[in-house]
Amino acid sequence: MTWILFTNAAAATQPQGPSLEIVTVALSLISIIALIIGLAWLVKRINPNVGNNQDFKVIRSLPLGTRERLLVIEIDDKQHLLGVTPQNINYLYQLETPLSENQTAPFVKELSRFVGQPIKKEK
Repeated sequence: MTWILFTNAAAATQPQGPSLEIVTVALSLISIIALIIGLAWLVKRINPNVGNNQDFKVIRSLPLGTRERLLVIEIDDKQHLLGVTPQNINYLYQLETPLSENQTAPFVKELSRFVGQPIKKEK
């Protein structure tokens, strides 16, 4: 008999209705939106090709370390090699034979459109 009373008391303390389900769904949605925004920020920070414009294009990027990289840029139809570190940017060389532009991945195109950043035009 005591067992039945404890079972009824435990059932009475559980929340009634869909309020717990709504909170769970809302928290899941918020965490997914935060994950999408975090990934968009990460792609924007890692990929230097996302912020290109007509006058200045990043053709290639080669990471040398955690914060150092070599960049091939195009300005006025001439390609230049730059060494980039957190402290400075060094001009290294003007390329005599131009390199072709890398194709932008479809995911980067859609993500940059979502974030609102222009991407380079493909030839």
